[in-house]
Amino acid sequence: MRILFHVGVGNTDRPHRWSFVNGLFSGLARSFEALGHECLVWYHPAAKHPKMHSRNLCSDKVNHIGFNPDWVFTWNGVSPGDQQIIKMFGHEKMIYGELGFFDHYNTLYFDFSGVNGKSENLIESLPQYDESIYQMLLKKYHKLRKFNDPFVFVPLQDETDTQITKYSPFKKMQELLDYVYTLYGNTNLKILYKKHPKYNCHIINDGRFIEVTDDIHHYLPYADMVIGINSTALLEALVYHNRVMTLGIGISSRTLCNEDHKKYVTYLYQKQFNWNDMENLSKVKNSYFYKRMLCKN
Repeated sequence: MRILFHVGVGNTDRPHRWSFVNGLFSGLARSFEALGHECLVWYHPAAKHPKMHSRNLCSDKVNHIGFNPDWVFTWNGVSPGDQQIIKMFGHEKMIYGELGFFDHYNTLYFDFSGVNGKSENLIESLPQYDESIYQMLLKKYHKLRKFNDPFVFVPLQDETDTQITKYSPFKKMQELLDYVYTLYGNTNLKILYKKHPKYNCHIINDGRFIEVTDDIHHYLPYADMVIGINSTALLEALVYHNRVMTLGIGISSRTLCNEDHKKYVTYLYQKQFNWNDMENLSKVKNSYFYKRMLCKN
């Protein structure tokens, strides 16, 4: 197979953010080459990485490159450059990457339809859940209760992320909290929220809300409802129960009944891939996405 990795070319929105993607994709390209495939990494100059793949092409503009791939890896697929790449090679050749469902900043997933609200995971049939994986997730995440009153829990997000700019009815986290107050302000439930660890949004805390700073797993299992836009925290809440309200479009938008939440979280956990395994030939060879590439090719 001929495989192209696209990193930020044609992206006018802070392309330097994609340097880490270049590192991940370059490692995966080396694994694919070891498996006998031809690879090229096409990257924006601001996305340069010290461990870049040896066969690469640097450009800030999307132009014809004389390389006809069977597959094209890109990140997210939302940026203007990504949209041009999709038009150039066709949606059927695209494989989209995004940060993982669990252990968010150490894992990623690859999707053949899109990411977030366009993900294939929203419509794919769910297999019976693996009880051992489910128990492992419970053991890994579950923590003791720290807030004794009845409450709803609201995980806040990064207002600059495409999850908010593209797939959310609210652009500010204050708007989200104000909306939750319209739902629960006249009940006996307290409204707890936690800010995104990488984004300090401005919240007017006028006594209606309670900010917490502890690990969210002290709150997710015990909340009467977990309400968010499309945060991965909503997926983590599904480890415990179905009391989740997704107000935007995201991976947690899928309607889940009975024990389907257990099927969903274990299925997603098995599909994600660790960053450190990009050059682990055995794990790449046995990964969901590589087997899917071979089958479709």
